[in-house]
Amino acid sequence: MTVVDSLIEIAEWLNENSCKRFEFKVPPEDQRKPIDDNYDYKKVNPHAFPVYVPTKDMLPPNIISNMPSVCVQLVQGEDNNIELQRELSINLGISCWNPGLHSLDIYYPKDLRPLDPEKYKSGYDGWMDAWNFVDDILRMLDSASNIGGLEIIKNKNITFGPYKEQESIPDYYPHWFAWIQFSVRSDFLRNNKDIEQYL
Repeated sequence: MTVVDSLIEIAEWLNENSCKRFEFKVPPEDQRKPIDDNYDYKKVNPHAFPVYVPTKDMLPPNIISNMPSVCVQLVQGEDNNIELQRELSINLGISCWNPGLHSLDIYYPKDLRPLDPEKYKSGYDGWMDAWNFVDDILRMLDSASNIGGLEIIKNKNITFGPYKEQESIPDYYPHWFAWIQFSVRSDFLRNNKDIEQYL
């Protein structure tokens, strides 16, 4: 399987599985607008993009935001020319946006919504969105043996963590970031004309 096919296959697998199980808040188009209860936020499924996360003006049709998202990237690859197998180390970059508790986040049973409901409270609990998403992807990787034509390499550890800058975890509030790394293996074919003449 080619590198391009592999990255697209992993992104599609995420979009068909873990991404469909979550809905996260979408940040406002204009970052200068208030994000309190006057911000009528939307919730969407995160989308997995291969290689890079496009800017808002370059999004594919029917994708309204580049956050929440997963970026499927190649860390490195290695071809074993004896066994004709390719191994790829994959990084998943997870991003979410959540500035705190909006009044719409609170569920009230039918006809029991108070006249003066809770108001927006900024808070740092939004990190849980990113890590709940990470947990779900980790469960999927642990329970699956392959992604399309890619074998998930089980004798290599799956690693994960928060994004760091100079060994410290930066504060990007209200944006939340994490990563997952794992390895996959696939077969590949070589066109070797020197050998083909003897076949």
